[in-house]
Amino acid sequence: MKKTVLSIIGVVVTAGAVYTYTQQTSEPPVVRVASQLDTQIDQDSTRDTFDYFLSGIGEADLDTLRTHFLTYNANKAKAYRHDEALFEQFVQYRAALEALDPGNMNALDIEGLRFLTDQLLQTQREFFSPEEQQRLFGEENLQRQLALRKLELREQTRDQADFLNAWQQELDALPPVMADSYRRSSLLAQLEHAKSMDPQDQFLTRQALVGPEAAERLAQVSQKRQDFQNRLAQYFEQYDSLQGDFSLSEADRQLAIHTLRESSFSESQWRRVQALESIRQTEQAN
Repeated sequence: MKKTVLSIIGVVVTAGAVYTYTQQTSEPPVVRVASQLDTQIDQDSTRDTFDYFLSGIGEADLDTLRTHFLTYNANKAKAYRHDEALFEQFVQYRAALEALDPGNMNALDIEGLRFLTDQLLQTQREFFSPEEQQRLFGEENLQRQLALRKLELREQTRDQADFLNAWQQELDALPPVMADSYRRSSLLAQLEHAKSMDPQDQFLTRQALVGPEAAERLAQVSQKRQDFQNRLAQYFEQYDSLQGDFSLSEADRQLAIHTLRESSFSESQWRRVQALESIRQTEQAN
């Protein structure tokens, strides 16, 4: 149920962290799960940081992720530390989403979106004060409210031209900060959608959205990630071959794997590759 409800929220609102590929990070790797080892901890907002740590669910249990957050928080200067009680409330809130009934949400119609919105707001009120709600969910709730209004306008207007005119008036009526928030989230949603396109269409779409320089930087990040995945696939082919070579002693096999790892990846990636090896072995054993 949780997966269903959270996926619906994701359709309506593009929330969560945007991670940047980097060879070096300033935070200690002990606070990350394997898939986060080449990312920076999202510090754009309290909500983004909370989401970053909880995105490790599936790779580590909740107690481990909680420890990662507390370790990270303890290493920050006191003036910049997050409210640990608020983090625990957020963990409980996320767990409570499992109990939400998404209703008939095969299509995001007006009644379905209203139903979901009412449940989400009620759940937020159960765990957070109005100030905390605004701090953690203000932008997300705005996006959902605007998505609902957009659906209403589509039903109320006669044609596309009338709809676009009415929708623009709706956006123009928003306070500047709220309008900027909506446009920023819409931009992230469009960039996320571009990931499913072929490379040429993806670049052209990004260029139209963020300009040629930013599109080029995004292309470089995508290429770095793809290069890593290609090297990883080749590495595991040779890794499996070494694991199946019974002419080697265990010591020689481990030495050969160690040498292969060091020759295939940069030093900053070794720990991540070792973590991925462990995850892969666990999955194969199951």
